[in-house]
Amino acid sequence: MTELRAVTTGLYSTDQKALNEMTTSRINKMLERNKEHTTDAVSRLINEGKIMRDFVAPLGVSLKRQDKHPVITFDANGAVKMVMNGNEFRLHDNAISQLAGRLNVPAQYLRQLAAGDEWQKQLASKIMNEHSLWTDRNRVLIRSVGDEVRGVMSDRYRRLNTMDIITAFLAEVERAGGVLADGHASDTKFWFETIHPEPIIIPTAKNGDVSLAFGARITSSDFGDGSLQINSFILQGVCLNGLVRESSLRQVHLGSRLPDNVQLSERTYRYDTKTMASAVTDLTKQLYDPDMAMQKAIEVQKASEMNLNINKELKNLQRERLTKAEVKEVEEVLVQNNPDDGVQGEATLWKLVNGVTAVARDKEPRRMREMQEIAGKLMERVNK
Repeated sequence: MTELRAVTTGLYSTDQKALNEMTTSRINKMLERNKEHTTDAVSRLINEGKIMRDFVAPLGVSLKRQDKHPVITFDANGAVKMVMNGNEFRLHDNAISQLAGRLNVPAQYLRQLAAGDEWQKQLASKIMNEHSLWTDRNRVLIRSVGDEVRGVMSDRYRRLNTMDIITAFLAEVERAGGVLADGHASDTKFWFETIHPEPIIIPTAKNGDVSLAFGARITSSDFGDGSLQINSFILQGVCLNGLVRESSLRQVHLGSRLPDNVQLSERTYRYDTKTMASAVTDLTKQLYDPDMAMQKAIEVQKASEMNLNINKELKNLQRERLTKAEVKEVEEVLVQNNPDDGVQGEATLWKLVNGVTAVARDKEPRRMREMQEIAGKLMERVNK
């Protein structure tokens, strides 16, 4: 294995010093550019948190089929809506998918109807109403933002205060010398990436010197669109490709059953949040430990020593959840062999990983992060 002298002592060669200065400059410019992203993401979570409401209600009818007047019904008048206690709520795609699962209706089909022409919207509401009449009654937690339902989850869904957990995460990052690198909040999910802003030069056997900044990423959803996770995060200094490794915390939001009046569970809500924030702090501290950076650096070197048949690997990438078009883009990046894309040297696992992250860099925020996770999964071969 290539010696880790440059990493452990900082005794860089002239070329390595130039690489370090160049990547440090690029990272600092990226941090400045991404301030708006992160500010917008935090603001959205705060503002939508103020108008987020929870309801516990029954979906379906009683086992004896005597109750033919469900509490929750559906209507379509320009858009598919949920009607509950005389109030109408628009339905987000995520909520429609969750309802489809509970009503035993194909989720993709129901989403297509709900987004279609007026007759399709009417059909979507009719399907859900009919299925609810023949579905055994079960309680669900309905979570809305304003007049839009974004989540229909189990009544055992563990509610957590998102901002308290993010605050705990970022506080530990700051204590470790890290900074907020990027962030994004969609309708149903959020991501925040952090790094130590000083990159480390890692010499590899077959892919040249690599400049990496190490850190951590937190992601979660208040609407059942994924679990709370803390992942190690690696940023290529030259090309600013991001790589997400295995999750240190995969916390599914399930707890004890919620009471009909969710306000009665406020004590549990605060306790669960405090417990989870403490766990997040501990795991973030571990990910910023210098020994963790050393471990990841060694894995990069090992990945650079693993020769691959690129043509065979490209055929297998669709199994890793890439589309045909994305695989073609990865192939083009690898053929170009441009160091500015983090791609250089021989056909190794590390080169393939960077081909995927280079393509991810130009995708919309959610898909970019999904592809970073796919690239991280490829790195699992190092330890097998």
